[in-house]
Amino acid sequence: MDLDPVIRNWLELAAQAPSSHNSQPWRFRVARDGVEVWTDPERVLPVSDPGGRERVISVGCAVMNLRVAAAADGRGLNVRPEQAGPGPYVRLLNTTHAGADLQTLPLLKEWIPRRRSWRGRFRPDPVPPEVVDALVAAARQEGVWLRPVTGTEPRREIVRLVREATREQWRNPAWRAELAHWMRPAAAGDGLPVGRFTGGLTRWAVRRLVSPRRMARAEARVASRAPVLLALGTGIDGPMQSLAAGQGLQRVLLEAARHGFCARYLNQPLQLPERRAELAEQLGRGQPQLLFALGRPDGTPRATPRRPVELLLRT
Repeated sequence: MDLDPVIRNWLELAAQAPSSHNSQPWRFRVARDGVEVWTDPERVLPVSDPGGRERVISVGCAVMNLRVAAAADGRGLNVRPEQAGPGPYVRLLNTTHAGADLQTLPLLKEWIPRRRSWRGRFRPDPVPPEVVDALVAAARQEGVWLRPVTGTEPRREIVRLVREATREQWRNPAWRAELAHWMRPAAAGDGLPVGRFTGGLTRWAVRRLVSPRRMARAEARVASRAPVLLALGTGIDGPMQSLAAGQGLQRVLLEAARHGFCARYLNQPLQLPERRAELAEQLGRGQPQLLFALGRPDGTPRATPRRPVELLLRT
């Protein structure tokens, strides 16, 4: 399919969005009046995300990247949700009247390819309060809330939830098998990168060898030592709220990248219904959608692979 170079660039940037296990669960259709973003029913995580909540959040991140890319070219894309399931999930309509977005979103474009997730240690540098305030404001612009976890006791309780949820997941053979399934050589274009020759051993270790107790301690250590721990959520739960959470998350991540910070996700409590309810009680507001640590990486984050645009298109 011959694509307008401008639209191709929009889609390439949209595809740089984060997603669970780097599953990239989005597809695009270029229409006369804009761009449709679809969920890909084949890219599911039935164990860790049985209801598809995180899949829709990932699509929301791609939608935000599309909006940023269009705004940088002086175009607005008005978001019009359509339906869940196999149909077009959201339609982004061309407009020249996108209000403040045409002033604020273009500033984030250069950070789309530079945003990285991080799995290593953070440097001890604190996240300045003014940066945290900017992230809270970025989430609010998308109709979602972002709450820093402050105070010794609240953080201790959330660390406990991360530790217990991590241990529960690693004790589940189906969850381990799903994680191993998405560990792939970079040439695959998706998934969690592993070595071309050592990937088989890594997948075997994930399925059979890794200690749940050790992983639980490691994730709890990240949650307890992170420069800042952040929860992002919505007032109620539902597909449209998940879509908004994804757009809010990506706006927060791009703003964080602009200041030199990376996120490390700690979503284990959110992937288990009982633990998610406990987390909501601890936070004392609405429906938590994501939990992540934020800081300056103690190293150089690497980009994860992405599939070419041609594989993402619907005709």
